[in-house]
Amino acid sequence: MKKRFKVLNIILVIIFISPLLLSWIPYQYFESVIPASFLSGDYLNALLTSFQELSITLATALVFAMLISVFLGYISVLSMKVGRFFQNLLNAVESVPSILIALFCYAPVSGALVSVKGPTSTVLSLAVFVAAATVTVLPEAVRSIAIPLIDLYNRKYSVSFRSYGFTKNRILNVLMKTALMKDTLKRVAAGILLKTLVLDTSFGYVIQVGLGATGTPQHTSPGALIAANRKAIIDFSSTGDFNPWLFWIPSLMLLAVSIAFLIILNEAKEEV
Repeated sequence: MKKRFKVLNIILVIIFISPLLLSWIPYQYFESVIPASFLSGDYLNALLTSFQELSITLATALVFAMLISVFLGYISVLSMKVGRFFQNLLNAVESVPSILIALFCYAPVSGALVSVKGPTSTVLSLAVFVAAATVTVLPEAVRSIAIPLIDLYNRKYSVSFRSYGFTKNRILNVLMKTALMKDTLKRVAAGILLKTLVLDTSFGYVIQVGLGATGTPQHTSPGALIAANRKAIIDFSSTGDFNPWLFWIPSLMLLAVSIAFLIILNEAKEEV
């Protein structure tokens, strides 16, 4: 029964995460299926491009944030003095809303991103956002790794390691390979993906509403696409000139991807 439930979860995750996968299919294939009267070619291209960039952002942020989180979590347990220092630093960061951190990181380079086009601007925009996303997810990620790791270290069987003369570093290396820590890392990864998704959507929406197209010159976000078409649900009932699906399609796609990450997060919690 447990295996069937796990297989069902895998199927659901694949289905809900499909918007990120399908976005890499050239939009010309979708044009033959979706009538132009329903979605224009320009909008369809913008929709797929936004989810392509979202998938790149999620993958980059996951790798970068996981590496730093595992390192800091490990070091925090290895050295209590260093651990307290990072704990105080991350607690201060956690008190600042994530959207403000993203905007603060973006503001110094916004002028350059508007004036400079091409690969350099795209890479710079991605780097700035991933840095901001990493800062916002680190406090909980590091805490989620350090707490179970130090709990494992203080359990009875680690005492036998110490009695045989194992160093703390060697013991922690062994503990990091246990099933509990693997499930913990899985849960941390799902949390990072979910938080980065929310931040990306919020950031794109806020910048689009505040600055328009020049606000996100090289950071195409589904949130910006939703904000650009928000009038589609505000004015549709009165004028009939707007297509509400321009707002709801990216919104529902983001909801599906979020549910996929929540399934992974919930499954990892149950295993722990």
